[in-house]
Amino acid sequence: MLVRGVVLLLILAVVPSYSLICYECSCSQPDLSACHCDETSELFGNDYCVIAEQRFTDEINIQLSRIPRNSTYIYIEDPYYILMQESIRYNKTTSDWNLVTTGALFGCDWDYCNSPNLIDALPSSFKFTIEKTWLDTNIYGTGNLSACHTCAFETCGDPANPLNFTQCPLTPCVNVTTCLVYDLWSDFDGGSQCFESQCAPAYLDGEFAETYGGKYRLDIEGVVYLQQDRFNYDIWEIDVYCGAVNCSRPTIFEEIIDVLYYDTVDLAPFPPVRPTTTQAPPTTSTPIENPLTCYNCACIGTTTCTCTSTVVTSLDETYCIVARENIGQEVFINLGYIETDSSYVYILEAPFVLVEETIAYDEQGVRWLTTTDYVVYGCNWNLCNKPALLPLLPSSFQMRLPEPWLNTNILGTGAPVRDCHECPEAAQCGTTEFLDASRCPIKSCNTTCLVLDVFNDPADDLLCYQSFCIPPEADEYNIYHNRVEIEGIIYANEPTVVKIWEIDLYCRADDCSRPEIFKELKDQLIVQPGTLSALFNETHDPSVPQRRCYDCYCYNEPNCECTRSTLMNADLTYCLIIRENYGQDYWITMGHIYDDSTRVSIIDFPYLVSEETIRYNDNTEVWNTVTNFVIFGCDWDLCNDPKLAPYLPRSFQMRLPEAWLNTNVYGNGQPVRDCHECPDAPQCGTDEFLDASRCPIKSCNTTCLVADTYDDPGQDELCYQSFCAPPDSEFFEIDPHRVELEGILYIDKVPRTVELWEVDIFCRADDCSRPEIFKELEAQLTLDVGDLSAFEGLSTTAQPATATTTGQTAAPTTTSNAPCLKQYMFPCKDAPIPIPILVLELVGIGLELVGIGLES
Repeated sequence: MLVRGVVLLLILAVVPSYSLICYECSCSQPDLSACHCDETSELFGNDYCVIAEQRFTDEINIQLSRIPRNSTYIYIEDPYYILMQESIRYNKTTSDWNLVTTGALFGCDWDYCNSPNLIDALPSSFKFTIEKTWLDTNIYGTGNLSACHTCAFETCGDPANPLNFTQCPLTPCVNVTTCLVYDLWSDFDGGSQCFESQCAPAYLDGEFAETYGGKYRLDIEGVVYLQQDRFNYDIWEIDVYCGAVNCSRPTIFEEIIDVLYYDTVDLAPFPPVRPTTTQAPPTTSTPIENPLTCYNCACIGTTTCTCTSTVVTSLDETYCIVARENIGQEVFINLGYIETDSSYVYILEAPFVLVEETIAYDEQGVRWLTTTDYVVYGCNWNLCNKPALLPLLPSSFQMRLPEPWLNTNILGTGAPVRDCHECPEAAQCGTTEFLDASRCPIKSCNTTCLVLDVFNDPADDLLCYQSFCIPPEADEYNIYHNRVEIEGIIYANEPTVVKIWEIDLYCRADDCSRPEIFKELKDQLIVQPGTLSALFNETHDPSVPQRRCYDCYCYNEPNCECTRSTLMNADLTYCLIIRENYGQDYWITMGHIYDDSTRVSIIDFPYLVSEETIRYNDNTEVWNTVTNFVIFGCDWDLCNDPKLAPYLPRSFQMRLPEAWLNTNVYGNGQPVRDCHECPDAPQCGTDEFLDASRCPIKSCNTTCLVADTYDDPGQDELCYQSFCAPPDSEFFEIDPHRVELEGILYIDKVPRTVELWEVDIFCRADDCSRPEIFKELEAQLTLDVGDLSAFEGLSTTAQPATATTTGQTAAPTTTSNAPCLKQYMFPCKDAPIPIPILVLELVGIGLELVGIGLES
């Protein structure tokens, strides 16, 4: 792409471990009042502050903000600089050459350095000049030419590997009379540069040519580093629009540099040395709570990248990356990080490899070519993006489409006009089966039709579709008018499965924008990612212990087969299997859970938790018990074996006598009852010393909710809360008479006991909210967990008991493994009572699941 300005790269971001405060304002001259604002941003990041000016004939737009450190095509050596964009333009009326400044950018990296007080101090120009006679001869010439050097790709090189200009032969121009040539210096001092040339776009021969800057001009970007030699300007890029014979010759840029003059301008308002009073980030910064250390370097034009520099960011928000980007024949390598929410599609886990490839039609060679645009490896442990991984990055996923399909659906017949759906303003989202294409009406298109498809959830074919006819002035810049760009990702847990993220079609076949084309393309696509085992065997920071857990999600599958697993910090997480029941349906989930994610602290592993509801059925006048969920938790690698899922107990069979329930929960049907009232916060203490006076009694004509959470079941320490339900709350109207019980059983504890975690009572009996009711409930409660032999004897090396394929609970043994409720013994039973699964609601225990994928 030839017209760049200061273009931001999307992949790259590397972050230091301190924050930076920048002004965030915008305005237009001559009224600068809006830029004198108090709005600022403070971020941990690699950003630096900027004042950016976009200068037009009649106004100047100004933006005070921040940009990432590696956001420009040319690497900023020092983020304290001024960049000017200037254009030397030919005036056909006067035959003179005039200098026009089109943009300015000031960058700095200390707090509040992009002060609005510096706006007027920005130079009006670097005053780039070239003698008129040279410009007349070498740029304007006769004003017309018939051929330009043409490069199919951007060609890059340096003194050690010179540019190969044989790839840019002279090619006749059709309906245009000028050339467009550009030169980009990746490393000005080292002589690394990239060259591209072609016939100028046709719109420069039209009536609006002057609006775009004119047919004959030099666009120059120069930068001065303010803490270095201020008399030394680096030239970043030169774009040549010319009509002289052979003006697209590759040597013209060296000739321009030789004849280019500039004046030193007054930069006194910008201090020669950064202020020391605001720059002490390592000692004044706020520590990052969950730090992640990544290598932090950028290299150009090499297959290796030696790096010792590091950066600290947040593990909660970022991944470390190794990124290789190909632009033409140049290779850009970056070691740094990306934010977890920076991609169009959510990254489920790390490590991963992301690749974008382009299948493009070469009109000169009459063939389809596949190139790799970029490869990104992401990981989430300290220093995981080490430079030694570069040779392990795949060169390609080898995404291929049959040429007959490409010819028919992308290239087309060569007709000048084609149908193209038109919805350029916003994407339309849905599934491949239910996408409403009527929101994108069909229109005739005489340029390239651009069709975009982002798979927000690749597993379920959820996508966002957009299509439009590319404007003629933009289409002129497309080297390949017919191409397919495909982005795919592979996770380490499924190292042979490529999930398609995004597909962009640039096509000239008729009706190539139909939404169904993406499903057709996926059916035709062949992907051969090769082996990534060497890359994915790089697992984690050896100084941080890791725990591997099975990680799957199943719906109404009793055995829930699972081969996928994930690694997480063993000091922070453990493994679990959870079965959640919803009416006749159930979900089984395996994954990690944070140690501190439950309201009551887990004191031992392995354990089982069951939440059950005893509710009154008004129709049958019977109390029924249903199980909401059962959890198995353990703390060694792969301990949540899917073979254990069928053996999760159906219930702890928590039972209360119906007579007790009728008296203490259901009541006598009176419309009003006494209810303690402390809705704002629980009152904590022990059974014997709970201060109920903080919850005064009030009359209640709805349901009274009484909650009791045992912070330490072993010491009878609990937190009590009670209030009268709001009259308009549907939640309390459904099943207004019920008891919800959560109990935990530590499997290896002797003797086995079920400790109550939480008891919630929804009641309409008078004085049912008295704090003593929980002790009375415990005295009446019976339970039976049934056969737990499948969970006995589990260890870090032992395999779980062989499970049957029926998914039914194994028959109980005659020896009793029945636990006792804390302090209250109850008879052991010969066999568990089967419990029908009824419609229920899940209140939950505040679990925060970690790293659980939603793919079966």
